Amino acid sequence: MENPSEKWKARAVLVVIANLILGMGVALLRLAGFGTDPFTCMNLGVSSHLPIGYGTYQMILNVALFIPVFILDRKSFGVGALVNMLALGYFVEMFMMVFALVKVSPQGLEGNFALRAAILATGVLVVCFGIALYMVCDLGSAPYDRLGVIIENYTHHKVKFKWARVCLDLISMGIGFATGSVVGVGTIIIAFFTGPVVSFFRDTIVARIMRRL
Repeated sequence: MENPSEKWKARAVLVVIANLILGMGVALLRLAGFGTDPFTCMNLGVSSHLPIGYGTYQMILNVALFIPVFILDRKSFGVGALVNMLALGYFVEMFMMVFALVKVSPQGLEGNFALRAAILATGVLVVCFGIALYMVCDLGSAPYDRLGVIIENYTHHKVKFKWARVCLDLISMGIGFATGSVVGVGTIIIAFFTGPVVSFFRDTIVARIMRRL
């Protein structure tokens, strides 16, 4: 018989790994210089007008968003939500520091379009895989990621998660643009493809991983 405690611990570890993967993906998007994912784009834009860093601002926004999301969907609360809400922004900053230590920066890659495009493609896939992995662990999700699920559930699946996510990403992208953040081809690609690609990973690779736990 499976030990529920051991299974929970395995999922909790996987949640932390998933958020590290997601943080690395966001850092790769920033490194590519084609624009980040819409949520990061919005947070970078807004935080640039405030006397606090990106990581701290994202943590505060996540806590604020969590209240209405928790009211609508109690399953949103859990260690997965806490790790994503409190640590993801700092994970991104950690990977940016690692890139800086090895002398890799967006400015240093400006003349190498092919490499930047490859980093962009890798970043998109890594971000989507990280989102799918920590959401399927079912230990709670960050408010922004859970909003798509809530919309799907409250419309009785008439509006699918992937399309709800596209709409949310477009709104975030608009706010990011209005606050002076970089809205590039990467931001647009992610806005339209995060939902479908996350759904693909969730139903294939991640589903296989979860069946082994």
